[in-house]
Amino acid sequence: MIFAVGVTTEALAQYTYKFRDSLGTYEVRFTPASKHSRFTQSHTKPLLPHTHELRIATSFGGTTWDGSVAQGYDVSYHGESLDRPTYEGPSHHYTLTLDYGYWVNEWLSVGASATYMAGLCNLFDSYTHERVMTVHDDNISIMPLVRMAWYRRGIVQLYSSVGIGVGVNLWERFFDGRELMHEVYCAFDLKPLGVAVGRKCFGFVEIGYGSRGVINAGFGVRINNKVR
Repeated sequence: MIFAVGVTTEALAQYTYKFRDSLGTYEVRFTPASKHSRFTQSHTKPLLPHTHELRIATSFGGTTWDGSVAQGYDVSYHGESLDRPTYEGPSHHYTLTLDYGYWVNEWLSVGASATYMAGLCNLFDSYTHERVMTVHDDNISIMPLVRMAWYRRGIVQLYSSVGIGVGVNLWERFFDGRELMHEVYCAFDLKPLGVAVGRKCFGFVEIGYGSRGVINAGFGVRINNKVR
């Protein structure tokens, strides 16, 4: 026959249990986990501190080299290169962004961002309306990036981010021929509002201004996230 006696020692933050049977008495002690361990963290938080994060995104609403919204004919500065009359079609911008972040704690992430923005504008023959060529205006930027999560609940995270770094603007300019030109500039990005939904794998949308576009949307993955 077995008897169990439970004794709590509050001063030592331990729980002691004694078991007795015909062979003798057994004592087992349990110590509660530290409040800083992963076992006692709130289930309402989307991630653990010291989590690595990788993101890939595209933007809706491209930006020029100085971060302003790209509209109309921002791409097509072609001078007097062509020997026939032409007209310009609308410009199009395509953006790809790769981000890395390290969450120092539940609300602060430090990392880096690399962005490639391709601006394209077609030139058409004024008489035949055939495409003559495509003018390119490309931007490549790299910058340190800081995110601050000011709302964290369940799988939802609201945050703001800011970054500043260096960029290179590459474009074509035509004066009796084709010439590739470049300019180095200060790249920056400010996103007052970002929304991420998910834990290990998540989707996100960001709204703001700068080298990473006006509206960013994509998905990401977290390593060392809190296991549910």
